[in-house]
Amino acid sequence: MKKNRGFTFVELSVVLVILAILAAFLVPALLGYINKTKKQMIINEARDVWVASQAALTECYGLHPESFEASCKFTSSIGGRTVKNLGRISNGALGALQKNPNDTVEAGTSSRRIAGQVLKYLDSADKNANRHYTFGSGKVTGGGVKPSNYFGEDSKPTDVIIQIFHTDKGKMVALNFAKDGYMVTMIEGKETTCITFAYDCSDRLWVCNT
Repeated sequence: MKKNRGFTFVELSVVLVILAILAAFLVPALLGYINKTKKQMIINEARDVWVASQAALTECYGLHPESFEASCKFTSSIGGRTVKNLGRISNGALGALQKNPNDTVEAGTSSRRIAGQVLKYLDSADKNANRHYTFGSGKVTGGGVKPSNYFGEDSKPTDVIIQIFHTDKGKMVALNFAKDGYMVTMIEGKETTCITFAYDCSDRLWVCNT
């Protein structure tokens, strides 16, 4: 009667070596694919925020064009050039309005109207509902504040950074959108950039305010 023979130590060692070699090739490729997919998802979200922001701008400029002049007072370095007379909807402004929709600060300004519409379009206006986005501590981010400094250990999955820059004619110029360890910068007429906080978060990819 023939006995069933198991694997020898040498045979098992060969199998383990082959598996190790396959893992060395497949795991980095899989991680790269996952990172690429997540990055594209964040970019797609940023594009949705851009569209919502432009819709809010178009609506507000159509109804209240006179309110834009007073609000468009910022000068920023965007895409390697200095742009004056910009309007800015900061992350802090969005966060403050989300927490207190009845706040009278800057009531009637284009910035306030735009911020309110953006929150509505992004399903994030009602502080008592399931908001799509939240804004953490509501810090006003800028050239000296990087996304990696903004998101702390207490951050919620819905926490984001959104900064909107626009002209006094109600046109989008640039957008910063950060979420889940990624930061997207979109500039009109420029290629969209998306970086991870761990790799590089230099100020050259962050719209600097003055």
